[in-house]
Amino acid sequence: MKRYLAAVAVISAGILGATAANAATTIITPGIQPTGTTFVVAGNPFSGPVAATFGHTGIAAGDFIDLFQFTLGQDGTGSGSVTTSVTQTAFLMSTDLDITSVLFNGITAERTLFDLDNNVCTTRGVGSCGASESFALTNAMVKAGVLNTITITGVSRGLGSYGGNATFDPSAVPEPATWGLMIAGFGAAGFSLRRRRSSDARRMAQAG
Repeated sequence: MKRYLAAVAVISAGILGATAANAATTIITPGIQPTGTTFVVAGNPFSGPVAATFGHTGIAAGDFIDLFQFTLGQDGTGSGSVTTSVTQTAFLMSTDLDITSVLFNGITAERTLFDLDNNVCTTRGVGSCGASESFALTNAMVKAGVLNTITITGVSRGLGSYGGNATFDPSAVPEPATWGLMIAGFGAAGFSLRRRRSSDARRMAQAG
């Protein structure tokens, strides 16, 4: 079974304490990629847009945590989703992998479960519920100059794998200091305009 992931890459490393103690944790950065993992980033990290492809193949049986870490030079937002699928014959077999949670800088993506007939269901393990999962999150905050992370938690049955991509859009909102300069500039411009109009009015009155 192949897993597809699309997410904005970002999460707090503190989430590790909330996961299973016996889970195998793999830390992946664009410069350090353990065997079986990929994390390739393209784009300008200071102004965006930034796109990344990442994934993990051949995940050993058991619980796992994949922690993708990166830094950027500009504040902004990311949006994305995680989806999985499995065939009737591969369900619960060695290549079947379940993603149980996706976090974006500590924000939990919303999860929807599906059964083998692609019907939405609510309780994993009841019938074939949880055969596929979908996670969605929009406009997650990405901070400049700090460690951002995407954390994927799940369980592999021996040869699990997933692949994905992420996008980042820089923020168009000025910093507080910039806002102050802009407001001061607007005030100065308004004052200058009022003075000019007043001066023009006096000249017209004198000419009349």
